[in-house]
Amino acid sequence: MQIHSGRPKDLEKRAKILQAAKSIFLKMGYHATNMNQIAKAAGVTKLTVYNHFQDKANLFICAIEESCEESIRAKQFELTAESDFEQALYLMCHRALSIIYLPEALKLDCLLFELAAEQSPLTQQFFDASHTRMCNVWCDFFEQAIAFKFIQADEPLKLTDLIMSLMLGIRHHKVLLGLDPVPTAIEIEQMIEQAMEFFLLKYQPKN
Repeated sequence: MQIHSGRPKDLEKRAKILQAAKSIFLKMGYHATNMNQIAKAAGVTKLTVYNHFQDKANLFICAIEESCEESIRAKQFELTAESDFEQALYLMCHRALSIIYLPEALKLDCLLFELAAEQSPLTQQFFDASHTRMCNVWCDFFEQAIAFKFIQADEPLKLTDLIMSLMLGIRHHKVLLGLDPVPTAIEIEQMIEQAMEFFLLKYQPKN
C-alpha cells in the first residue's frame, strides 16, 4: 500500500501546476512567463514543477493540450441511420463556434501568433493540440455522415475545411486582430444557418 500512498498527492500537485500554468501563460504570454511564477501560483517549489514537467516548453504544451481537451471533451456525435443529420450538423457547428469564441480560446490563438512570428518549433505542437484536435472531431463526424449516405462522399478534411471557412470567413480574422467584436448569440445563429445552407446545397444527396 505504501507504494501508492504518494500518488494522489502527486496528481493533485500536477493538476495545480497545470492550472497555474494555463492561467499565467494566457495572461502573460509564453516568454514573459517563468517557472518561478508558476510554482508560486501553484503553491509548490520550482523543483516540483521541474519534476513533473521537464522544462517550460513541455509544461506549455501540456497546459495547452489540457485546455483544449477541456473544451472539446463533449461527447463525440454518434450518428445512426435514423439520425436527423441537419440537426446533428447544426449541433456540431454550434459547439465548434462556442469553443472558438471562448475568451480562453481567443487568447490561445494570440499565443499561437506570438510563437509563429518567431518561427518557434512549439507552433506546430500547439496547433496540433488545439486546431488539429478539433479538425479530427469534425473528420470523424463527416466519415460517419458519408457512411450513412447523409451527404455525398468527399474527403472529410475537405468537408471540414469548407464548413469552418463558411462559418468563420473574414470576420474571424478581424475578431482575432481586435478589429471586430466577438459575434453575439444571434450572429452565431446566422453564421451557422448561412454556412449550413451553402454546405448542404453542395453536399446533400441529389434525389
